[in-house]
Amino acid sequence: MKQKIYNLLMVTHRDLLENTYRQVFFSDSELSAVKTFDDYLTDFYLYLYEAKPKYVTDDVKGYYLQQIKDEKATPAWLRQTFRRFLLEEKRILTEMQDALAEYRRQLASADSGRQLDITLMHVGFAIAWFDQHESSEDRYLFFRSAYKHFMGFYSWPDDDLDDRDVANILDINPGALRTRTSRLCAKVKKLVGELNDALIASLNRQSLDIARKIYAEAEPDMESILEKLLDKAERELDQYDQIVKLRKEKRNSIRTFEQLESACVAEMCMPYHCFDMDEKSCTPEMGNRVVRMFKELIGM
Repeated sequence: MKQKIYNLLMVTHRDLLENTYRQVFFSDSELSAVKTFDDYLTDFYLYLYEAKPKYVTDDVKGYYLQQIKDEKATPAWLRQTFRRFLLEEKRILTEMQDALAEYRRQLASADSGRQLDITLMHVGFAIAWFDQHESSEDRYLFFRSAYKHFMGFYSWPDDDLDDRDVANILDINPGALRTRTSRLCAKVKKLVGELNDALIASLNRQSLDIARKIYAEAEPDMESILEKLLDKAERELDQYDQIVKLRKEKRNSIRTFEQLESACVAEMCMPYHCFDMDEKSCTPEMGNRVVRMFKELIGM
């Protein structure tokens, strides 16, 4: 499938797609300067290879191309689909660049010595960039830590792998696992501070979609987003089969859900960030809860 998509985009219909690109960007030299036709074509290649409807749970590659029954319809379908793809990617890029420009304007007009807080756009960019550019193992460790943090877990649930299990599977000691995870958080912190137009333009379409799910909502569902990113990274690990096997063994050995529920002590079931706080402190703050928790995660 990879070769088929490559031939369609890079060889057979390249001229057609380049004309479509020029039609979309003919009056926008700024965006076309930071991201070239070849950049967008690479993004489109990845999109056609990975994309599928939400209701399709199987790991199908090239799903949408497989739905074309008449090969004569392929050129028209590619032109229309690429145009929609470009318009959506252009819209998201513009939103992110506008948000960054506004943040810089606010920063410039702020009182001397006062630094404005980061925004959901910074969070969305950092998560998306990290997912696109880091190795599967580093993504697994960081998103595992982030998911645990946002879920409020002191430790992993009994039916999932704890840090010692993960360290054994990755053939490192638990201390090294914690150190490595801490360094990854520091790397994300540094990334937030270096956010610029060029880094935004480096995001492919899938990453832009991830970023937009975070910054476009006043209260994004970070737990769900991080869970999906963690699952994707886990599936790409060489040790994935070992993880599945060990998790299954642990789930078969634990008590039933009803036993766990009855044995649960109230204090231990509360999210960690609510301890030693009054009831009001535990109420999520609309609009900045995600930013606050993200800053706690990366040590800002």
